[in-house]
Amino acid sequence: MLTYPPTSSFKTFRDPAIPTVPRKAGEGAEGILPPVAGLGRSEPIPPPQPRRPRDCRGAAEVKMLSFSRKLISAAYVAIIFRIAAAWSPPPEYALFASENGHYFQTIDHKPFFWQADTAWFLFNRLTFEETDTYFKDRHSKGFNVVQAVGAHPESITEPDRLGNPSWIDGDVTRPNLDHWAFVDKVMQHAWEEYGIRIALHPAWGKYVHNDAGVPGFFVAAAARLFGEFVGERYPYVPKIIFGDTNPWWKNKTAIARDYAYGGVRGTKLSGEYEVIDFTDVYEAFAEGIVDGEKAALGDEWRKPIDNGLVYQPMVSMHPTNQWFADGPLALSSSFFGNSSWLSFDTSQSGHSDYPPNAPIPWWSCRRGWEPAELMYAVGETTSGKKRPAIENEPHYEGRWNNAKAHLSVWNASDVRIGNWQTAFAGMAGLTYGSNSVWQMTSELYPNAGGGPPIYWTEGIAQPGSAEVQWVKKAILDRGQETYLDRIPAQDIIVGNAGISDARIAATRDSKGSWLMVYSPNSTINIDTGSLTGCNVTASWFSPVSGEYTKFDYEQCTGTGVRRFELPVEDGHQDWALVLDAHA
Repeated sequence: MLTYPPTSSFKTFRDPAIPTVPRKAGEGAEGILPPVAGLGRSEPIPPPQPRRPRDCRGAAEVKMLSFSRKLISAAYVAIIFRIAAAWSPPPEYALFASENGHYFQTIDHKPFFWQADTAWFLFNRLTFEETDTYFKDRHSKGFNVVQAVGAHPESITEPDRLGNPSWIDGDVTRPNLDHWAFVDKVMQHAWEEYGIRIALHPAWGKYVHNDAGVPGFFVAAAARLFGEFVGERYPYVPKIIFGDTNPWWKNKTAIARDYAYGGVRGTKLSGEYEVIDFTDVYEAFAEGIVDGEKAALGDEWRKPIDNGLVYQPMVSMHPTNQWFADGPLALSSSFFGNSSWLSFDTSQSGHSDYPPNAPIPWWSCRRGWEPAELMYAVGETTSGKKRPAIENEPHYEGRWNNAKAHLSVWNASDVRIGNWQTAFAGMAGLTYGSNSVWQMTSELYPNAGGGPPIYWTEGIAQPGSAEVQWVKKAILDRGQETYLDRIPAQDIIVGNAGISDARIAATRDSKGSWLMVYSPNSTINIDTGSLTGCNVTASWFSPVSGEYTKFDYEQCTGTGVRRFELPVEDGHQDWALVLDAHA
């Protein structure tokens, strides 16, 4: 069996406090974290290998950078960064960490359950009129956040629909204001017409490095400049930096290739796999964002708002679903847990249920609750580090397993199960994605692969997108007054909770007013003793329709351990049990 190493030896490169997650009998040995697909080791993690300093790149690498053309003048920076945006987000746009640290709230102290859709190419592949079609659909399905990229992976060669690239002449230190003015317009429309916030990924991770670890256009100085531009232009906007890559990297391509050609773990047919540390680029970018927001807000910076809240820029990073055996786990807090700018945590369980690049460790898309549990536990056991946490990229509906056409396609049921499991693990919300919608496929932009080719206008109608909202509904229906008392509750499950995407997940009000248990397909056995009083209403909640069906139940008869058989209904096997206690 594959297991985590003991906590005493389980360290991260930046933060030494990745905790254990308590387990019951049958779910993992005491003191050991549960099995993680692809981790493939039980020995302690050795110290990180020496890292190549970022200031020691060879001439060939330096030539790749935008600075090979020329570094823009300080005067240009001063001018372009202070050209006012057509629209500036209002303070009401901001999200804040809740009082308990684990969840989001709005400026008026209302709970905010993050229900995000993935539209990476929104700003580049849609016209303004098409963005309205998209937002109208997502608003009708309860989405309140859309993830989109300012400078997407093809921005150097592919302009937006108005013909404007993200940067001038491919120089990452020279933002093209015509493109960013379109971003302003779309963000304003989403907010003012539909109440949708953009979670802005300013630039994709390929501009830092590629899979082989070859540096991209961003060095720390350029990243800081661009961060200042983004922060000053978009205060109050949640920002997630450098999509789908990690700062602590090796030549992933070589490792996977050598393994495929007969190498085994520890056998390096291409010589040493050098560790390249891009942390300085991430830190510079994030610090630039914070300084940019500070400049934009001026005297209002860090000033308590009327209701006592103090704004902190909401910034995270977008890790991959893979990491290297002697380095940090692929969690934002593993890399930047000690950085003051990291205000919420993220993970990516990805799109594969088997190792996508063996022997590299990975998160399985059928076990997205594992990184979710770890992120929640970091806040519970590490002083002063509670943060809202989000599963940032789960498997996309309509995508082939690991993007391989000979394998099955992830469907609405797969996506739905993963979302309920991760939300009940203590997440501040959830993320949905459609394989055709994230890339906005159309006649102009053919399917880049990964799944069957359909246009985004069809993809927005996939059934999974309409079912995501019911997770949020079930949680918010329990009442605003108990929202911040919501905790993971695997301890109430009696017997084995199951594994992978068959796992039963539970959450409850820590003060005893309700509990909920989600089961993908099996009988529920739980201890109901956490509920207060005997007046309890029992319901089955449909994850497909969002409807409640009450049934007869008596709380204070017999023992506290109860057995619940799932209803039988055509179309789905999964259900959420809801028990509400009344004073």
